[in-house]
Amino acid sequence: MAARYAVGVDVGGTKIYAGVIELESGKVVGSQRKRTHPERGLDFFVKRLTDVITSALDAADLPKGAAPLGIGVGIAGQVDRESGVLLTGPNLGQGLDNLPIRDLLQKQFKLPVYLGNDVEVATYGEHHYGAGRDCDDFVCIFVGTGIGAGIIQNGVMRRGVTGTAGEIGHTVVQYDGRLCGCGGRGHLEAYASRTAITRVLLAELGRGRESKLRELLAPKDIAIRSKLIARCIEEGDQLVIETVIEAADYLGAGISSLATFYNPDRIILGGGLIDATTLLFDRTALRTHESTLPAATRALAVHRAQLGDDSGIIGAAWMAEAQQVNALT
Repeated sequence: MAARYAVGVDVGGTKIYAGVIELESGKVVGSQRKRTHPERGLDFFVKRLTDVITSALDAADLPKGAAPLGIGVGIAGQVDRESGVLLTGPNLGQGLDNLPIRDLLQKQFKLPVYLGNDVEVATYGEHHYGAGRDCDDFVCIFVGTGIGAGIIQNGVMRRGVTGTAGEIGHTVVQYDGRLCGCGGRGHLEAYASRTAITRVLLAELGRGRESKLRELLAPKDIAIRSKLIARCIEEGDQLVIETVIEAADYLGAGISSLATFYNPDRIILGGGLIDATTLLFDRTALRTHESTLPAATRALAVHRAQLGDDSGIIGAAWMAEAQQVNALT
């Protein structure tokens, strides 16, 4: 039987990452990634998206006669899956609202295109190839520019009545607290995302706190990458350690509320900062178990995502295949 391939694309506020995936194994056979730069507007975004996909296809160098069966796209925001439109993406800038991604990419690549939320497709990746392979009842939470979750219930994605189930980043952990990127206040994302950690660190540096970040950051840097945060933790940077611990405590509180209410079999934590350092994961898991109702904690397991940065592109490629199979049945 010939190998089957699909293109998976993961679009976030920091990067656009595309890969050609061998669907039987989940292996990435060619990939490309570039910074998103949402501040550069619509035309730049569309060109960058198509360029990254083209480069991933070139890098794959598929066997003669082989071709991807479709393109799956996971994007950070609310999406209309039926029409393939990005409705809004708070971390991508307002200029991309109501963007017809499916139509744009189908015109460019002459392949079927399927759209989902970025965390939704990353959850597909973990469910079918990663930490959720043996589990049909779990919640997958990814911490990055924002915070989102995918809910697998009886082996099926739980999307909710309006398709927005899993927006744990916009649950309230501090009434009338910090301003969130969506315009609300006190949301978990404003306390525990990498964006929130960056804001706290830059504010503390502005107040004169000592940190190794002073040596590592350029004068105009407004984002602190996960690898820099991990390096500072490894070298005992007290400011960074304190800030990540605070974020983990909020994240653990948010997850414990979810676990107490929903009572899943498993929580899977992923995202760049979770991948880069053990501190955020370990502290979050500790606080989750400490704060969850004991009856719910007895059976609760907290796992790290297994696919790392590839979960989104692998899950998006799986979605492209699954959508085609569903259309034929």
